[in-house]
Amino acid sequence: MSDLDALLARPGFRGGLIDTVPGVVGEMLSLLGDVVAITVAGPVAVNDSGKYAVPTVPGDPLVCTPGLVSLRLNPSTLGSVVTTDAEQHLPPTLRMFDTHGSSSHTTYLTPASDRLAFDAIRNAADASREANPPIQTSNTPAFWAEADQLTQLDFILADRGSERRNGLVALGALGYRRIDPHLMAAGMEHLSYQQLPVTTVVAGNGCLQIHRGDLGAAAMFGGTLTLASDTCRTMIDLNGVAECWLTRTHGVHGLTSSIEMYDFRRKCVAVFTQTGPAEPAVMDMWEDVLTSISAAS
Repeated sequence: MSDLDALLARPGFRGGLIDTVPGVVGEMLSLLGDVVAITVAGPVAVNDSGKYAVPTVPGDPLVCTPGLVSLRLNPSTLGSVVTTDAEQHLPPTLRMFDTHGSSSHTTYLTPASDRLAFDAIRNAADASREANPPIQTSNTPAFWAEADQLTQLDFILADRGSERRNGLVALGALGYRRIDPHLMAAGMEHLSYQQLPVTTVVAGNGCLQIHRGDLGAAAMFGGTLTLASDTCRTMIDLNGVAECWLTRTHGVHGLTSSIEMYDFRRKCVAVFTQTGPAEPAVMDMWEDVLTSISAAS
């Protein structure tokens, strides 16, 4: 039974499917005001509070506005949107699912949310599904030698990174290396002591939830690494992480290192990198720490 079927079949369920495509709903998310936004990707979960920026889609520039919740959606893989009424200790929610009925992204309303906007989304007019620009799917070393960060993220967004993972082992000449997840966690703790800005991307089904901000804290609790940045919290169960890879793609500051995390289904669940403008000292520290992790793995 899919996540969607389980929700609709839950005893006492109060809510319903929205009669329009997820892309239309995505464009209206910014109207909701203050919310709590959650994306779960296997062993990784992220929650952030605040207002949505207007989500982007493949082919758009990468937008990650400080103080706003940023999503990058792949409408071609999103299937349904459900709203639920308030029940007991849970507020009303808006839940996106992919075409297989797997959970993609959940929005929890807060007392400061705009209930009129929520009702407008529930009653949004039906709309036909528009075709997305094709996502480049070449997976050769020559392709990745020239690829930028947008290509990296949209490649992952297309199929949760399955095709991307299949090609990683052939990219050693480009500086790609498999690294120890626990050394990655230690590196994040070190970066948090420096309050270094980090871009965090959690890769759900048809949805990337992206946050860029100073890494204020990083700590291990049992087998879970918790990262805090502004109002954003990212939890990573390292027992569910099969592989971590150091990868390199072109960004604003030239070749930029990233950490890509994969679960036991070989799906990408999270990416940590540097995006947008950054001081040279920030880039130097980021690259030095990732180089050290790679050398010690």
